[in-house]
Amino acid sequence: MDKVLFIDAHNAMWRACVKFGAVQSDTPDEVIFTFNFFRNLRAIIEEFKPDKCFFVLEGHPQFRYDLFVDYKANRIIKQASRQESSDKFLKAKDIIIPLMRHLPITICRAAAYEADDVIATLCENMRDEDLTVLSSDSDYIQLLQRGFSKIRIYNPIKKSFMEAPPYPYVAWKCLNGDKSDNIPALLKPKKALEASTNPEVFQKFMDVEENRANFNINRQLIEFRSVPVEEILFQEGTRNFDVLRAAFKQMKFESMVNDQSWHKYCKTFDCLKY
Repeated sequence: MDKVLFIDAHNAMWRACVKFGAVQSDTPDEVIFTFNFFRNLRAIIEEFKPDKCFFVLEGHPQFRYDLFVDYKANRIIKQASRQESSDKFLKAKDIIIPLMRHLPITICRAAAYEADDVIATLCENMRDEDLTVLSSDSDYIQLLQRGFSKIRIYNPIKKSFMEAPPYPYVAWKCLNGDKSDNIPALLKPKKALEASTNPEVFQKFMDVEENRANFNINRQLIEFRSVPVEEILFQEGTRNFDVLRAAFKQMKFESMVNDQSWHKYCKTFDCLKY
């Protein structure tokens, strides 16, 4: 049984976009975020010691927008400060992804699907392995109710593993909605929990045609889609640490590239066999 780690790339890069441990006070924010990301990445690999690691990027799930035109509409930027933060993130992203190609990590993406769809599909295809998903997105709780022999979802913000609730997660979320994705609630929170745990209450709700239609739309927005494997593009990383170090030196990541620290940094990735 191999240990396989899936990193939700967008989620991981956003977490790095905070100003702490700046390498220099006059360093551009996107460089600071890049430093944060690669420091965090080493700590992740050191903690989980996977045999194989996938760095999964986002695609554009047009089928969800076709179902519900306001899907994730709450993420449209209307404030200048939020736009500035988004611009800095995109600049950091443009630095991070090319540099990831010099590490023994597989970068993958399906153009028409979200990262969680791809991760769910890969987990299904590797269901007999020891699987860990790294993300603060609670949607991955779905995977805990799919009967895998061994799977864990680690929230790096809370520094703990997620647990499956005693009720069907997807059904509850369809009823409760999801503010982060702008998916409307069909019931108030207490009633949503009651309906997801009580079959009679749930059936009464579903007997109403409008409720049933809205529930089915929410389900298609929330539930992971199976991605045809031929639509997933894989790019195998290398072990080109010299190129990576040169880039880090150019960005003045002094605490990372000195001889002692760099040896430790590179050694961390020895666990990756594939």
